[in-house]
Amino acid sequence: MARAPLIQLSDISLTFGGNPIFSDLGFVVQTGDRLSLVGRNGSGKSTLMKVMAGLVEADTGHRVIPPGVSVGYMEQDPDLSQFETLGDFALSALDVSEHYKVEIAAEGLKFDPDRPVKTASGGERRRAALAKLMAEDPELMLLDEPTNHLDIEAISWLETTLRESRNSFVVISHDRAFLTALTRATLW
Repeated sequence: MARAPLIQLSDISLTFGGNPIFSDLGFVVQTGDRLSLVGRNGSGKSTLMKVMAGLVEADTGHRVIPPGVSVGYMEQDPDLSQFETLGDFALSALDVSEHYKVEIAAEGLKFDPDRPVKTASGGERRRAALAKLMAEDPELMLLDEPTNHLDIEAISWLETTLRESRNSFVVISHDRAFLTALTRATLW
């Protein structure tokens, strides 16, 4: 019996007033897939990921996610402006009974949940966004440059955690070692 995909994009086209960013694009992500999304800078990788996450609507085509499938997205520059601390952001979608998941991620990623957002660096914000995504544990994780601003220890923790997880994911990264260690197929 065929499994329903976690996400299916069919005939997706998108322009921002000029040349198409992509046209007639289609692909499927199944349970267990671990994919890298690669291409030149400015080729539309992050935009495609935003289409997958439902944050950008394509000009044409269809995005289908079956009912009950959870999709999480970690963007390159998360907006934490509505939160007092990094921990407030990381915990924002979790039930109180799941707060321990952020503590585990904070330890692995080496970030302080009590740090005020106003004084947090870009790297600290990225770590909070990763902790949020890892704690929410969606069936499909969309990770846009997750290793940027991370030290070797945090990258190692992230790589181990993703390798041991049951989650499917699509990753954009320029870190070839990270992609080689984790992904099983490449979308160009």
